[in-house]
Amino acid sequence: MSKESFDPFKVGNNEKAFGYIDVVDNPSARYNMPVGVVNGAKEGPTIVVTGGLYPTEYYGIESASRLYQEIDPAKLSGRFIAIPVINMYGLQFRGPMKLISTGRNPIDMLNINNSFPGDENGKPSQVNAKRVYDILSKSDYHIDFRGGDLPESHLQHTIYDRIGSDIDDVAETMAKAAGYKYVLPGTPEIGHTSPSTMIYEAMNAGCASIITEAGLGYREQPLEKYIQAHIDATYNIMKEFGMLEGKPEKPEKQLYLDMEWVRVAAPVSGIFVAIADHGDILKEGEVIGLIKGLDGSVLGEVKSPIDGIVHTMLPRRIVHVNDSLYTLLRIADETGWV
Repeated sequence: MSKESFDPFKVGNNEKAFGYIDVVDNPSARYNMPVGVVNGAKEGPTIVVTGGLYPTEYYGIESASRLYQEIDPAKLSGRFIAIPVINMYGLQFRGPMKLISTGRNPIDMLNINNSFPGDENGKPSQVNAKRVYDILSKSDYHIDFRGGDLPESHLQHTIYDRIGSDIDDVAETMAKAAGYKYVLPGTPEIGHTSPSTMIYEAMNAGCASIITEAGLGYREQPLEKYIQAHIDATYNIMKEFGMLEGKPEKPEKQLYLDMEWVRVAAPVSGIFVAIADHGDILKEGEVIGLIKGLDGSVLGEVKSPIDGIVHTMLPRRIVHVNDSLYTLLRIADETGWV
């Protein structure tokens, strides 16, 4: 099957196929997008997993690729589609970290995650979004694998969107069924789940969509436990919806996170020494980092403004006053998914 003719919805029952879908092919730009399909021996829903929306979040890319290799069509009810890398040009562009770690496509400097549902006649990133959207809009479930970008140390959790539709409940079930300890709701008023993002536009098209966050972005060689976290979450969700045999594994305890982000900034300029890291539980006023001088003296203390949890630690070393160091969240109620 050539890349020009590859159609993920034309792979036969009980078959696997991997190919490339053209994104753009003109004098200004030319690149494609990889897609792997496992079509089960039995009828069932379609689930899509995506990686590389932010092309330096390597955990999702590796996890999506492995799932395509692992899933046996003989044991699958329905269709599994993996898009290991959405922003293929960004993955291949080994340029300045500041450019690609913002998720922008270096070919047109647009963020694909702000380009949905896409435009067939638009710039490359908009066409790229359209190619993904065309798959999601024909599917039932979607998981976007994230892993923290290069300048981030991230909490493991899921994110789902509430768009005011019946599909909200399905997405929330997916976010819980993934089996992580923490679940973060979102709404269209919040940036990462707002209109024009992939998760929102997938939901708006009738495809229940969530995000799994697992991985230490600053480690370019992904750690196995976080790769496996994405894989296990996918298997749990597929079991929950009858695509695979068995029951999903449930966590001992699962908690919602409050949707209000709390930024912690550097009080002075200097060398940042992190004390707290992702997942640490904090008390208001607790010292979570230090700013030091080159003589080793302490120039300032970084304190938590809330009782909460570290969502992100930004592992930068040299900081200026008011540079972001942490994002924190408050912990809310139990989800009841036990």
